[in-house]
Amino acid sequence: MFSYLVLNWLHDSVIGIEVWQFIGLGVMAVIIVAARFLIIWGITALIRRRTQPYRHEFWERELKRLQRPLLFMLAAVTLAIGFPILDFDADVENVVGILTSFAATLGGVLVGFRLVDAGADYWQEIASETDSKLDDQLVPLARTAGKLFVGAIGGVFILQNLDVNITSLIAGLGLGGLAVALAAQDTLKNLLGGATILADKPFQVGDWVIVGDIEGTVEQVGFRSTRVRTFADSLITVPNARMTDTAVNNMGQRTWRRYYTTVGIAYHTDPDRIQAFVEGIRAIVRSNQQMRHDYYIVELHSFGASSLNIMVYTFIGASTWNEELRTRHVFNLDIIRLAQELQVEFAFPTQTLHIASSVDGAQEMPEPRDRPDLGHTVDDFAPDGQAGQRSDDPITQGYDNG
Repeated sequence: MFSYLVLNWLHDSVIGIEVWQFIGLGVMAVIIVAARFLIIWGITALIRRRTQPYRHEFWERELKRLQRPLLFMLAAVTLAIGFPILDFDADVENVVGILTSFAATLGGVLVGFRLVDAGADYWQEIASETDSKLDDQLVPLARTAGKLFVGAIGGVFILQNLDVNITSLIAGLGLGGLAVALAAQDTLKNLLGGATILADKPFQVGDWVIVGDIEGTVEQVGFRSTRVRTFADSLITVPNARMTDTAVNNMGQRTWRRYYTTVGIAYHTDPDRIQAFVEGIRAIVRSNQQMRHDYYIVELHSFGASSLNIMVYTFIGASTWNEELRTRHVFNLDIIRLAQELQVEFAFPTQTLHIASSVDGAQEMPEPRDRPDLGHTVDDFAPDGQAGQRSDDPITQGYDNG
């Protein structure tokens, strides 16, 4: 009698749903919560056992982001499996079956997105600890590609659940793909150009590049385009196809930065003084720690229209343009000081009328100096000398570039 009453009670209906069906839904809710707890607990235990202690906080933070989509997916899967057992009306089961299948696929896609983000975030942390910049620019590309792949797989499952013939759809896409490819040639060229950039590595993020009339620092490399930050602080988006079809001058990969200039001196400078001036410039190169010492050229190069031309061909070791300019600044000032000490006049590309200041009309000339005296002046600009300005010993300490 008791069992009969219990069975009758279980079959009592509330809003059209029997009691035992309510109980079944409650059991599925408990299963969902328990499954989520066990999965999170298992992953947490695995993290603490298999990863370094300093990585625990990172993985636990990523796991926290995974919990909501995981719960959503578990709920959809549990309903898809358990709801038919509750013996609801056929029409209700069909509707719930379609919805739960769609929700399960969507939950799987969301979980996949979170896993891709976790992997990309981990890769980003590893990349930030390395000197190479290639992995830094690959991380966002890998993140995007991973999400596109997960989304495509999810879309196929959704179409299958909607009874769409995937084979016919793919065949139709194949026939229409040719037309799309012809209409999107530039886009495809840019995508292939992005792959070529990643494979050949002509530049990296942060490099100073010159591409045609575009000059600046590479800020981001994407699938379709590369972003270059100009020195005027504007942002130029360059299609990847152009980056691969045009010569790329990568200024950021230089070990040494060439400095080539011509110093013009007056024609009335005597030969010994010219030789001392040339040797003094060589001594300045040797004394500057930012300049290349194993290869440089300083010679009397040519006879100009209004000057004797001394070629100065040197190389500067600098990682930034500002550092290069600072080294040039110090080097050029030392040349000016050397010219003043040797009484060498710089020539001007103009016609000048010289009027003698002496009574008899003769032009004033510098006092003659013997070769040992000139040699002492050159030695003063050598590494052990005291005449030249040193980059580590500026005149003041309070002014510098920002």
